[in-house]
Amino acid sequence: MLQSAGQLSEPSDGTLASGDFSMTMMERFTRAESRVSYRLPFPDYPSNARSFVHLDAKLLPYWHALFDVCPRLLKLDPPEGLEIFRQFMTWAYGCQLALDWTFHLGVCRWLLASDYRELVEPEQIEAMMLAAAARWVASDDSPAIGIVLGWRGSSEHVFDWKPRIRQGARPLAAEAEELPPAPWDFAWSPLSSTAGNGFRRWLRVP
Repeated sequence: MLQSAGQLSEPSDGTLASGDFSMTMMERFTRAESRVSYRLPFPDYPSNARSFVHLDAKLLPYWHALFDVCPRLLKLDPPEGLEIFRQFMTWAYGCQLALDWTFHLGVCRWLLASDYRELVEPEQIEAMMLAAAARWVASDDSPAIGIVLGWRGSSEHVFDWKPRIRQGARPLAAEAEELPPAPWDFAWSPLSSTAGNGFRRWLRVP
């Protein structure tokens, strides 16, 4: 459960910097506005096989989007995860995976249907769900004050709250509410209250 830029240079450590401002490529990638239907822009993909040898700058943000969020994925394909990355990117390119807040839930769907599905652990799925919830919180401008995510593989749910609601480590009543099982592989609901009546119904993740 989740308790709840000028000219940029690109140093060799993968950090973008300008004066006293800096952010990792992962941060720049995940801050893309979810209100726009972003699609994965992969020129010459997947025919440009050399990209998988050196992971050029165009692909690095996507590698970080997988393995920074969930380093344990590297256990599925040690040491650098290049094969799992290759398979995921081929799938993402083919279905034109959106770069909105649901991106990491798309990663979950792929993992659970991939050749790695027997090796996937619930903690890896939860890490991706935490990332999705955090991106919703960072980009949503609706009156909702939080989000809950569920998936059919677990009775546990992931919650996150907008900054004005977070109260340190103190649990909120909504997080203790008994929710119905998710009716789809992944489901979500905006929350209107921190009390036990904030949940309305599950919505299908696109």
